[in-house]
Amino acid sequence: MPRTTNNNGELTFEYVAVTGETLATHEYAAYPLKFLRPTSSIAPGFHTSVICILGYGGGLVSRDHTKIVVDAGDSTSVVLCTQATTKVFKCIPDPARADDRTKQDLHVSVRANATFLLLPDPVTCYANAKYCQRQTFNVDPTATLVVLDWLTSGRLARGEHWAFDTYESCNEIYITHANGPSTPLVVDRLRLRQDETIPLRTRMGGMHVMGTLVLCGPRVMALVAQLLTDGARKQLAPHQAPVPSGRLAQSSLSDVRSAVSPLGPNGAILRFGAHSTDAAYAYIKDILAPLRDVVGYTCFQENR
Repeated sequence: MPRTTNNNGELTFEYVAVTGETLATHEYAAYPLKFLRPTSSIAPGFHTSVICILGYGGGLVSRDHTKIVVDAGDSTSVVLCTQATTKVFKCIPDPARADDRTKQDLHVSVRANATFLLLPDPVTCYANAKYCQRQTFNVDPTATLVVLDWLTSGRLARGEHWAFDTYESCNEIYITHANGPSTPLVVDRLRLRQDETIPLRTRMGGMHVMGTLVLCGPRVMALVAQLLTDGARKQLAPHQAPVPSGRLAQSSLSDVRSAVSPLGPNGAILRFGAHSTDAAYAYIKDILAPLRDVVGYTCFQENR
């Protein structure tokens, strides 16, 4: 993939059959981004490549706009993660600019029989921050995709609890076809903003973390089936019949609330909220634990 000056980051992965490895054959990063290969060990027998996205200064400042393009080639196995929460600093108004939001764009192509996991730590927006992200995935019908998108309420130690101005996130997943138009699988948009009448903090129901997890593709079918089954069981009362297929299955734990529903023929979408960051990490690590048998990588092993 040729480097273009419009992108802050570019990654191309290819599977090398001779060595049985997934390698990053093209890697480019420019301010405010850099890429890091963590020391996390991949279990024997897997060819997964793990890349961490880092930001200079530990976060994104007002009006930063990052653009990352990733191409996961045929039969590759890739995990894209971060080393810590993505911090979004407060917005500094500039009368000369109409748009003062901090933005991140991610465009990912997942080719035939490839496996791609996007597993970042949560976004943390500081007080008065304005943040907008858009993530687009073009996925081959034979490929597997896992996308985690989540955020915290802010810096609780500083008294910041849902104190940012705006947070916008859009995730779009399209199934690509060689001889036809792409089919949209997910178009999921979230927008949180302050309101003079009812503050955002009041509307969030005591939650400190909220997020979405999307799983689809042949290599996660067993995990998807287990999530849907467990979700249906947690919804049941002794006198109720099983939850019909297609209905929202919900679970309620002491510090985490979640809901999972089917997505296409071999996918699921899970939405969750937690009263603490630690509870959210523990929950997500438990949910994603079976992925070690898929990519040979233990999610969030570095920091939690």
